[in-house]
Amino acid sequence: MIILVGGEKGGTGKSTIAINLAVMHALEKKEVLVVDADKQGTTNFWSSLRNEYEIKPCIPCVQKFGKNIYIEIQDLAEKYETIIIDAGGRDSAELRASLLVADKFITPIRASQSDAWTLDHVDLLVTNARLINENLIAMIVVNQAPTNPSVSEVSEINEYLSDFENFRISKSIIKDRIALRHAFKDGLGCTEFKPKDKKAITELTSLYREVLEECKKKKVFKDQKS
Repeated sequence: MIILVGGEKGGTGKSTIAINLAVMHALEKKEVLVVDADKQGTTNFWSSLRNEYEIKPCIPCVQKFGKNIYIEIQDLAEKYETIIIDAGGRDSAELRASLLVADKFITPIRASQSDAWTLDHVDLLVTNARLINENLIAMIVVNQAPTNPSVSEVSEINEYLSDFENFRISKSIIKDRIALRHAFKDGLGCTEFKPKDKKAITELTSLYREVLEECKKKKVFKDQKS
């Protein structure tokens, strides 16, 4: 299974989602590899902290760049049960190439109109990628949402997002939790960080299960078709 996290807008928490998905995979004893395809190297930095602090389970991370990254990812997929790619927040050769081999594409956005406007271009990238990778599943995740229940930004942005036929809107909403930032700087996932933030863990676990369920359904569909 190849999961790609990327998009057009920076600062939407793509690396945070990628590393938390990786940690939850690893804690379930799945063989997972993180591929940092963003030249800013945020995910690779998190991995180096995890190695420095000797945190278990070990989660390997490699950096891969260039338009031929999809070839290397396909080779790595033969060795690992799950590959999670952090492609960063811009239209790049790495993002476009990874879309050609990903099973699942997750693009996080904040609950703001300026973030939502960037989806027009990402939507086009998905359309083009599906000419080759026709089974690509694309999901929008509202991330860093306000924790104040009286703020209506999430419902307003969900209404706007419903117009994008290439994407499914995730049922899981990740709110702006301090625990996520603290865990990241310690080389941890949110589920490993103490004191535990039960709300953050519930939100990320919900996303994790949602991603796995869709990928399982896709695999069953392929098996039946074959």
